[in-house]
Amino acid sequence: MPDDENFTCMHDVLDALEAVIASSDPKKREALAAAIDGYAESFPEDFHWSISAQSPSLLNHLVMVIDWSCRPEAETKPRPAIRLVDRKPMGNA
Repeated sequence: MPDDENFTCMHDVLDALEAVIASSDPKKREALAAAIDGYAESFPEDFHWSISAQSPSLLNHLVMVIDWSCRPEAETKPRPAIRLVDRKPMGNA
């Protein structure tokens, strides 16, 4: 656990994201809102699932896109790909 001076929690990230979106070009915010509305209308079950506590996959993609898009290409931080491996059970399991 980092010390208190360097601690950044999820709410710090969300507050920063909210500030960036709120201060962005109103036409781009409108386009984002329209895209979210379109997604909600086209895939209502997925949308409502994505805003629930059961949404780790969407969260993964969301955080990665935010991370990539907020940095100039020369400053991107390579992130390791985490892959889950299907393994055969050992023994009598």
